[in-house]
Amino acid sequence: MAAGFFRKAALEKLSTPEKLDQLIKVTNPRAWIVLLTVLLALGTGIGWSFFGKVKTKLNVVGVLLGGEIHEVVSTSQGQLIDLKVNIGDKIQEGDVIAVIEQPELFQKVEETKASLIERDHDLQQILSYGNKGSSLQENLVQQQKKSIELKIKTNKKNLNYLNNKLNTENDLLQKGLVTKNQVASTEQQIENAKNSIENLKAQLVQSSSQSLNIGFDLKQKINIQRQRIAETERRLEHLEERHEIQTNIRSQYRGQVVEILTDAGIMVSQGSPLFKLKSLNTVNNSDRLRGVVYIQSKDGKKIKEGMEALIVPSTVQPQEYGYMKGKVTYVSDFPITQKGMMTSVKNDQLVQGLLKMGALFEVYIEFEKDPDSFSGFTWTSAGGPEILINEGTSCMGKITVKSERPITTVIPALKKFFELY
Repeated sequence: MAAGFFRKAALEKLSTPEKLDQLIKVTNPRAWIVLLTVLLALGTGIGWSFFGKVKTKLNVVGVLLGGEIHEVVSTSQGQLIDLKVNIGDKIQEGDVIAVIEQPELFQKVEETKASLIERDHDLQQILSYGNKGSSLQENLVQQQKKSIELKIKTNKKNLNYLNNKLNTENDLLQKGLVTKNQVASTEQQIENAKNSIENLKAQLVQSSSQSLNIGFDLKQKINIQRQRIAETERRLEHLEERHEIQTNIRSQYRGQVVEILTDAGIMVSQGSPLFKLKSLNTVNNSDRLRGVVYIQSKDGKKIKEGMEALIVPSTVQPQEYGYMKGKVTYVSDFPITQKGMMTSVKNDQLVQGLLKMGALFEVYIEFEKDPDSFSGFTWTSAGGPEILINEGTSCMGKITVKSERPITTVIPALKKFFELY
């Protein structure tokens, strides 16, 4: 049964005791080469896991800015009558760059001018007719004073007469020639005369006071009117200044117009962009260029200042020239708003495209300088592309947020696999 199962040649070879003194070849040189290769690869992998580094990078997108592109906006609301700039024009700080119609403010200025003319006319009338009226009032008061003084003099004479009469009647009363009632009547007349004199003296004092008040009232009216005129003049000056500021829009920057954002004849509101201005204060492009990039809010807190960044403009092929080297210099504390992005990027279409990614953190990148390269920046390739990197160019890149040894990533995974924590 067994003999039929095995081959005849194999049975004969096993039963023959020949060649028992020869070594049996277990392996050949090719197998040893394969084994050494495997051991070398394994050693290299273990060594790399302890001494190598694995970098965790986050993708970012943004734009290259020089910080010298200014968006000139309207400082008032109204119809844009005239836009006094064209692309390529050089603007100085303080130049009038637009005229905006202000009909309501203009109407207030005209009404205030008319009010000022009216109040000046009123003052002239007070000065002209007031003096005449004061003279008439003064004459009237003087006549009243003379009349009162005459009455006082007459009453005093009457009082002297009554006093003499009373003395005579007292003598006659002692002789029984007059009655007591007659003496009492004379005494009453004397008392009435004294009261009348006192009242007339009071009227005389009042007339003198009225004479003094005539000049005072006139001066007071003149001063009040002059105060009103001064107040109207200040209001007119303020309105004219407002009208000048809100009508003639002036540039706050010095530079060259690179883009027109509106046109004459349309209604603009306060803060509406009119045109973009490129500053002429700096000469070297590489001295001012920086990257403003954005990252989704879920990864925003992972980025810190000083982290390594690799950025490539959209006009450069990274496969051929690599990336521009840089470092993170600023990270926003909170997701940036659309208004904040417009302040930095100054490009509505780009902002709208970026906002489709959701809430974003803003990150500033400062690039390493290389005076020997054509672009003026350090690249991961030898010298980078032989083109100038212009501001306003969109870009993309990566920021290294973590650099760790490979073994540290393996061990936590093993612990988690074996449920050791």
